[in-house]
Amino acid sequence: MIPGKDFVGVGVGAVIVRDDKVLMLLRSDKCRNNVNKWTIPGGMVEPFEKLEDAIVREIAEETGLLIESLYPLIVSDRVFDEQHWVSILYEACANGEPVNKEAEKHIRIEWLSLNDLPENITRPSKDAILAYLNRHKL
Repeated sequence: MIPGKDFVGVGVGAVIVRDDKVLMLLRSDKCRNNVNKWTIPGGMVEPFEKLEDAIVREIAEETGLLIESLYPLIVSDRVFDEQHWVSILYEACANGEPVNKEAEKHIRIEWLSLNDLPENITRPSKDAILAYLNRHKL
């Protein structure tokens, strides 16, 4: 059975902001969905894994960053690429400098200006960034 196709997939993601820039990864054609779109760090929740454990794990796997704190932002319920995902999205503070640790899945990792984001951003990432901006009134 395939998450997102045979049953609703559960994902997590985190908005990490430094100096008015958000950390984003550009997805490659090796990803299961949202190919060639920018996304915040995150991924699928494994069976019996707590949400906060999943986001800490995913951020470390993708970027090498260690999470200092998490704040829940929004739940995103989206259907895209013939898949259905519910994503629990957070604001996170993290230590260290990010590294693209999954180069087969991500073409690039960059700090992108919150004031000049590209159009090709995943829907859950857009939801999370808008919630972040509303929370901080930016």
